[in-house]
Amino acid sequence: MRRRPPSLEERVERLERMVAEIHAHLGLPPQSAEPPPSPAPARGAPAGRRAEAWALRSEQWLGRVGLGLLFLGLVYLFNYSIEQGWITPGVRVGVGVAIATTLLLLGLRARERHPSYSQILLAGAIAVYYVSGFAAFQLYALVGVGTAFAYMTAVMVLAFWLARREDRPALAGLGAAGGFAILLLLRGGGEAVLEIAVYSALVVGWTGLLYWLRGWASLLWTYAVGGLAALGIAAHHAEAGERGVVQAALALTWALGAALPFVRGVAARDGARRAAWGIVPMSLQLRALGVGATTTTLLLTDRMWALGDSQTGGLFLLAAALYAAFAVYGTRTPNAVARAAAPVAAALCAAGTFLLVDGAAARVLVLALEAAFFVYGGSRRRFAGLEWVGHSLFALLSLSLAAEALAPRRVAFDSLAWAQLAMLLLALGVSACVPPPGARVYRLGAHALFLAWLAKELGPLSEGTGIVTLAWGVYGAALLIAALQWRDRRAALTHGLQLVALSTLGLAVLKLLLVDLGRLATVWRILLFMGFGAALLGLGSLFRPRSPRERGTPAGEESQDAEASARKR
Repeated sequence: MRRRPPSLEERVERLERMVAEIHAHLGLPPQSAEPPPSPAPARGAPAGRRAEAWALRSEQWLGRVGLGLLFLGLVYLFNYSIEQGWITPGVRVGVGVAIATTLLLLGLRARERHPSYSQILLAGAIAVYYVSGFAAFQLYALVGVGTAFAYMTAVMVLAFWLARREDRPALAGLGAAGGFAILLLLRGGGEAVLEIAVYSALVVGWTGLLYWLRGWASLLWTYAVGGLAALGIAAHHAEAGERGVVQAALALTWALGAALPFVRGVAARDGARRAAWGIVPMSLQLRALGVGATTTTLLLTDRMWALGDSQTGGLFLLAAALYAAFAVYGTRTPNAVARAAAPVAAALCAAGTFLLVDGAAARVLVLALEAAFFVYGGSRRRFAGLEWVGHSLFALLSLSLAAEALAPRRVAFDSLAWAQLAMLLLALGVSACVPPPGARVYRLGAHALFLAWLAKELGPLSEGTGIVTLAWGVYGAALLIAALQWRDRRAALTHGLQLVALSTLGLAVLKLLLVDLGRLATVWRILLFMGFGAALLGLGSLFRPRSPRERGTPAGEESQDAEASARKR
């Protein structure tokens, strides 16, 4: 007789007995068949995190407010001691140094348990050290300029060392700002040009090295703007033998402040993962820094060496070529830092072209060609952002044309006028590379500026106001005829073109009634009124209903549509 196979429950029970025997043999506690219940999630976890965050913020703000109040108290104490004659200048400076040292020691001691509070104390120590050194030299004349420089340099080195040791970019920024503030000690003296140049190069070099090693982007603005501001003073007072040193310091400041971020981006040390520095996007800050620092450096160079426009323009083009190399190399990888170099190159190229090209007409034509090229290049994904330089150039050229339309003209249809007309045609053509909202702005702007161009060029002629009205009417009629001819092919485009044409004709009629009626001779009035009346009647006849053959609809379908509409009525 065949045995019945064991059921699933029997096999599970047998396995459980075997496991229990093994546990008993090994001396292990018996395993429960049911898993232990999972602990319930703590309801107070989110509240605890919020409380911890508030505690951290409270610690930071209490420390900042307390440090500020301590400074105010010291100021009032020093002021009162000066009025009473209790403390000599040397004692005041010594008290300041002692307070700074106390803050430094407390900050170093609290860095493990209270890192944010430690940063506040260390920043306060650096600030008090700087203020004490400034007072010892500038206010009380207790030390000479050499001693003051040595002291301030030691404070700056201390700030950089603390920033690197504690990984705090704010301390490095404070040290760099204090380092540039030292140059206030040398204000107004042409004899201090070499000291300013060398010391600025030292501060920029130290801070640029920290930026390269740590990538603290907040330092860029500090040492780029501070270095160029200090070297601007030196360039103003530099004489023949000092210009070379100042120029070398300017080149170093530009290289570390404007070019180094792009070099770091090309070297893939700054990836695309960082989208912003604070509130402003990273790419926008890089563009502003690249254009601003490069332009300031070249203008200071031009002023110091008294260069001509062609030489300065050549320097702008060389800088543009360098940024273009960054852009071309950087677009091989998805690197946001390197990609931001393309608009910088375009802006510098436009500035260099403006300086190199002589003549207003040639400038307008060349800048319009560059603007069209930039807009077209920016429409490609590889050089996205380049189009904004082209938009800006077209906007500046348009403002120039509008300003000339308001000013009295001397010669009609000169070379500048034809260059401006070519600019309008380029703007109209490049609108095909712009997304729909921007393309509409381009086309409407080109239309309005063309009307202004006609008024500017035809107005100075004899009976020019009537000729302008006639030209506007002919232009509006031509647009309307073109729109009616193209309505079967591009209905959406020609609908807008019809509106533009009708608005142009309406503008011409309004000018005829409100302006020309009191300025033109009787013969001109008769001709314009009769001509416009006949033209408008003729244009109105063009809006007749089209036959089915013209619309491409079979006659049977036309009759069916007519019957359906009659039944609805």
